[in-house]
Amino acid sequence: MPANVESMFYVREKPWHGLGTMVENAPSSIDALTLAGLDWSVIQKDVLTQDGDPIPGFKVNLRDSDGAVLGIVSDRYRVVQNTDAFRFTDDLLGEGVTYETAGALQGGRKVWMG
Repeated sequence: MPANVESMFYVREKPWHGLGTMVENAPSSIDALTLAGLDWSVIQKDVLTQDGDPIPGFKVNLRDSDGAVLGIVSDRYRVVQNTDAFRFTDDLLGEGVTYETAGALQGGRKVWMG
């Protein structure tokens, strides 16, 4: 897949790779999450051996919508949910924040907003 784009939206001007959903007006964070395909959460589960025993110190990050594996992390890793990342930006910039683009790369392993 060009540019490793899994899902995204953009406002008016098509990106170089030509992928994603075009919208005419920059959306709020709630709409941006849906348009970008980021309306899912990360859940963490134990990493297990083939015999079903947990491997200490590690977790697997999974997308709740489809069970896709996003990565193996140490148990010190703290997930920042997509909704929390958008909320942080909303709180930082204040009322009326809109987004020009957002999406997921590499099967959801990386997300962005702008």
